[in-house]
Amino acid sequence: MKTLTLSMLGIVYIITTGVILPHAFSENTGNITIVNPLVQSPTIQVGNTFAINATLVNNSTGAINVKNSCGGPFSVSFDTHAKVELKKVCNWMPIQIILQPGENITGSSLFSNLDYRAISPGTANATITFSYVSYNKTSNLSFDNSTNISKSFLFTISNPSGGSTQISSPLVQFKSGIAANNVKCQQGLQLVIKAENGNPACVKPDTVTKLVEWGWAKIPTS
Repeated sequence: MKTLTLSMLGIVYIITTGVILPHAFSENTGNITIVNPLVQSPTIQVGNTFAINATLVNNSTGAINVKNSCGGPFSVSFDTHAKVELKKVCNWMPIQIILQPGENITGSSLFSNLDYRAISPGTANATITFSYVSYNKTSNLSFDNSTNISKSFLFTISNPSGGSTQISSPLVQFKSGIAANNVKCQQGLQLVIKAENGNPACVKPDTVTKLVEWGWAKIPTS
């Protein structure tokens, strides 16, 4: 699978050299997915700013045009744990992004004119949204009838003092899109996977062995 990665170097190269991505006609924009959403900093405390990365994959049979702006190729909304701030005035022209079938692009807010700031401790919920249109070489490019695709994920914000944070239940994390093996448990609990349905659960460490022996749980693989 071919991979395209946005960077400031790539933007400068395209602007200065005049290279333009070729147009293509798209007959099908199904099977467009968002994968690997994550925050840039492994540890985020209240008051910190942070960046977010996410990858858009085109598994359809036609090319798509991904909407790009000074804020980057995706937008992000948060619950009450974080907010979006203007980092700098937009004084550059965003490049055109074309994804051919089988290609993907990893976008980062690091190169945008926006900052994301942590404002309260706990498990934060972020929703990433890409907008795209199928490419039609016979008409002008317009995003008036674009398709939006979103994906939510969770991350933890801690207090600067090192105080404890609230972590959502294993099922809430799992349903938000976090893999069962990556679910976080409250301090003093251990993650297991329910044998009957593959759902995550947090249990007391001294009960893990018995639950596995009884066939109720499995130890998660790394």
